[in-house]
Amino acid sequence: MSRLANVPINIPKSITVEVSGQEVIMSNGKITQNWTVNEKVVIKKDESTLSLSISEADKKDAFIRSMLGTDYRHVLNFINGLEKPFETILEIHGLGYRAKLQGGKIVLSLGKSHDDIIELVDDVAVEVPNEREIVCRSYSKKKLGDFVHHISSKRKPDPYKAKGVRIRGRIYRTKKD
Repeated sequence: MSRLANVPINIPKSITVEVSGQEVIMSNGKITQNWTVNEKVVIKKDESTLSLSISEADKKDAFIRSMLGTDYRHVLNFINGLEKPFETILEIHGLGYRAKLQGGKIVLSLGKSHDDIIELVDDVAVEVPNEREIVCRSYSKKKLGDFVHHISSKRKPDPYKAKGVRIRGRIYRTKKD
Protein backbone atom coordinates (compact mmCIF):
# COMPACT_ATOMS: atom_id res chain seq x y z
CA MET A 1 0.00 0.00 0.00
CA SER A 2 1.14 3.53 -0.66
CA ARG A 3 2.75 4.95 2.44
CA LEU A 4 2.18 8.48 1.23
CA ALA A 5 -1.56 7.88 1.10
CA ASN A 6 -1.52 7.37 4.87
CA VAL A 7 -0.85 11.10 5.27
CA PRO A 8 -3.94 13.26 4.75
CA ILE A 9 -3.76 16.06 2.19
CA ASN A 10 -3.96 19.52 3.75
CA ILE A 11 -6.28 21.81 1.82
CA PRO A 12 -5.10 25.45 1.71
CA LYS A 13 -7.66 28.15 2.51
CA SER A 14 -7.47 29.54 -1.04
CA ILE A 15 -8.58 26.18 -2.54
CA THR A 16 -12.08 24.73 -2.37
CA VAL A 17 -12.48 20.97 -2.64
CA GLU A 18 -15.75 19.13 -3.14
CA VAL A 19 -16.24 15.37 -3.20
CA SER A 20 -19.19 13.89 -5.08
CA GLY A 21 -19.07 10.11 -5.31
CA GLN A 22 -15.70 9.18 -6.78
CA GLU A 23 -15.06 12.63 -8.27
CA VAL A 24 -12.93 15.28 -6.58
CA ILE A 25 -13.59 18.85 -7.75
CA MET A 26 -10.83 21.36 -6.88
CA SER A 27 -11.00 25.08 -7.54
CA ASN A 28 -9.05 28.23 -6.70
CA GLY A 29 -11.71 30.66 -7.91
CA LYS A 30 -10.31 30.99 -11.44
CA ILE A 31 -9.52 27.41 -12.44
CA THR A 32 -11.57 24.30 -11.71
CA GLN A 33 -10.06 20.84 -12.02
CA ASN A 34 -11.82 17.47 -11.74
CA TRP A 35 -10.26 14.10 -10.96
CA THR A 36 -12.14 10.80 -10.84
CA VAL A 37 -10.53 8.29 -8.48
CA ASN A 38 -10.68 4.52 -8.81
CA GLU A 39 -13.94 2.92 -7.63
CA LYS A 40 -12.13 0.97 -4.88
CA VAL A 41 -10.54 4.10 -3.35
CA VAL A 42 -12.49 5.66 -0.47
CA ILE A 43 -12.39 9.48 -0.15
CA LYS A 44 -13.09 11.29 3.12
CA LYS A 45 -13.16 15.07 3.38
CA ASP A 46 -12.90 16.89 6.69
CA GLU A 47 -12.82 20.65 7.18
CA SER A 48 -9.25 21.20 5.99
CA THR A 49 -8.01 17.72 5.03
CA LEU A 50 -8.70 15.10 2.41
CA SER A 51 -7.98 11.40 3.06
CA LEU A 52 -7.76 8.55 0.57
CA SER A 53 -7.77 4.90 1.61
CA ILE A 54 -8.78 1.38 0.56
CA SER A 55 -10.55 -1.39 2.47
CA GLU A 56 -8.67 -4.17 4.25
CA ALA A 57 -9.88 -6.75 1.70
CA ASP A 58 -8.47 -4.71 -1.20
CA LYS A 59 -5.00 -4.32 0.36
CA LYS A 60 -3.99 -7.69 -1.13
CA ASP A 61 -4.64 -6.56 -4.70
CA ALA A 62 -1.51 -4.90 -6.16
CA PHE A 63 -3.44 -2.95 -8.80
CA ILE A 64 -5.78 -1.32 -6.27
CA ARG A 65 -2.82 -0.44 -4.03
CA SER A 66 -1.07 1.20 -6.96
CA MET A 67 -4.22 3.11 -7.91
CA LEU A 68 -4.43 4.46 -4.36
CA GLY A 69 -0.94 5.97 -4.67
CA THR A 70 -1.65 7.25 -8.19
CA ASP A 71 -4.91 8.93 -7.21
CA TYR A 72 -3.33 10.40 -4.08
CA ARG A 73 -0.45 11.91 -6.05
CA HIS A 74 -2.72 13.34 -8.80
CA VAL A 75 -5.03 15.03 -6.29
CA LEU A 76 -2.06 16.38 -4.30
CA ASN A 77 -0.43 17.74 -7.48
CA PHE A 78 -3.64 19.48 -8.56
CA ILE A 79 -4.08 21.10 -5.14
CA ASN A 80 -0.43 22.23 -5.05
CA GLY A 81 -0.63 23.48 -8.65
CA LEU A 82 -3.81 25.45 -8.03
CA GLU A 83 -2.18 27.10 -5.02
CA LYS A 84 1.13 27.91 -6.76
CA PRO A 85 1.67 26.97 -10.44
CA PHE A 86 4.45 24.57 -11.35
CA GLU A 87 7.33 26.14 -13.28
CA THR A 88 9.93 24.73 -15.65
CA ILE A 89 12.69 26.74 -17.29
CA LEU A 90 14.19 25.61 -20.60
CA GLU A 91 17.67 26.75 -21.57
CA ILE A 92 18.81 26.91 -25.18
CA HIS A 93 22.52 26.22 -25.76
CA GLY A 94 24.27 26.53 -29.10
CA LEU A 95 25.66 29.15 -31.43
CA GLY A 96 22.79 30.87 -33.25
CA TYR A 97 20.10 28.95 -31.34
CA ARG A 98 17.27 31.17 -30.11
CA ALA A 99 13.59 31.33 -29.28
CA LYS A 100 10.99 34.05 -29.67
CA LEU A 101 7.31 34.38 -28.91
CA GLN A 102 5.10 35.44 -31.83
CA GLY A 103 1.42 35.68 -31.01
CA GLY A 104 0.26 32.23 -29.94
CA LYS A 105 3.38 30.46 -31.12
CA ILE A 106 6.97 29.87 -30.11
CA VAL A 107 9.47 30.10 -32.96
CA LEU A 108 12.66 28.11 -32.34
CA SER A 109 15.81 28.57 -34.44
CA LEU A 110 17.84 25.47 -33.59
CA GLY A 111 20.43 25.19 -36.36
CA LYS A 112 18.13 23.50 -38.85
CA SER A 113 17.28 24.64 -42.36
CA HIS A 114 13.88 25.75 -41.05
CA ASP A 115 12.44 27.21 -37.85
CA ASP A 116 10.44 24.97 -35.53
CA ILE A 117 7.04 26.52 -34.77
CA ILE A 118 5.20 25.29 -31.67
CA GLU A 119 1.58 26.21 -30.91
CA LEU A 120 0.92 27.27 -27.31
CA VAL A 121 -1.37 25.14 -25.16
CA ASP A 122 -4.29 26.73 -23.28
CA ASP A 123 -3.30 25.53 -19.81
CA VAL A 124 0.40 26.45 -20.02
CA ALA A 125 1.61 30.05 -19.67
CA VAL A 126 4.83 30.72 -21.60
CA GLU A 127 7.30 33.59 -21.31
CA VAL A 128 10.49 34.19 -23.27
CA PRO A 129 12.51 36.66 -21.13
CA ASN A 130 15.48 36.45 -23.51
CA GLU A 131 16.27 34.45 -26.60
CA ARG A 132 18.06 31.73 -24.61
CA GLU A 133 15.34 30.93 -22.03
CA ILE A 134 11.74 29.75 -22.11
CA VAL A 135 9.74 29.87 -18.86
CA CYS A 136 6.67 27.61 -18.74
CA ARG A 137 4.07 27.62 -15.92
CA SER A 138 0.95 25.55 -15.37
CA TYR A 139 -1.35 24.33 -12.61
CA SER A 140 -1.19 20.81 -14.10
CA LYS A 141 2.09 18.99 -13.68
CA LYS A 142 1.19 16.52 -16.46
CA LYS A 143 0.28 19.16 -19.05
CA LEU A 144 3.40 21.15 -18.18
CA GLY A 145 5.62 18.08 -18.51
CA ASP A 146 4.08 17.09 -21.85
CA PHE A 147 4.52 20.60 -23.26
CA VAL A 148 8.11 20.92 -22.02
CA HIS A 149 8.97 17.51 -23.49
CA HIS A 150 7.45 18.56 -26.82
CA ILE A 151 9.67 21.67 -26.92
CA SER A 152 12.85 19.91 -25.77
CA SER A 153 12.36 17.09 -28.28
CA LYS A 154 12.92 19.54 -31.15
CA ARG A 155 16.67 19.52 -30.41
CA LYS A 156 17.80 17.14 -27.69
CA PRO A 157 21.14 17.97 -26.03
CA ASP A 158 24.06 16.61 -28.02
CA PRO A 159 26.22 14.20 -25.95
CA TYR A 160 29.46 15.67 -27.35
CA LYS A 161 28.95 19.43 -27.02
CA ALA A 162 25.65 19.53 -25.06
CA LYS A 163 24.07 21.86 -27.63
CA GLY A 164 20.29 21.87 -27.74
CA VAL A 165 17.28 22.54 -25.51
CA ARG A 166 17.90 21.64 -21.86
CA ILE A 167 15.65 21.60 -18.83
CA ARG A 168 17.19 23.69 -16.03
CA GLY A 169 18.19 21.54 -13.08
CA ARG A 170 18.50 18.29 -15.01
CA ILE A 171 21.94 16.75 -15.39
CA TYR A 172 23.01 15.81 -18.91
CA ARG A 173 25.98 13.52 -19.45
CA THR A 174 28.52 14.45 -22.06
CA LYS A 175 31.19 12.24 -23.55
CA LYS A 176 34.69 13.10 -22.41
CA ASP A 177 37.89 12.95 -24.49
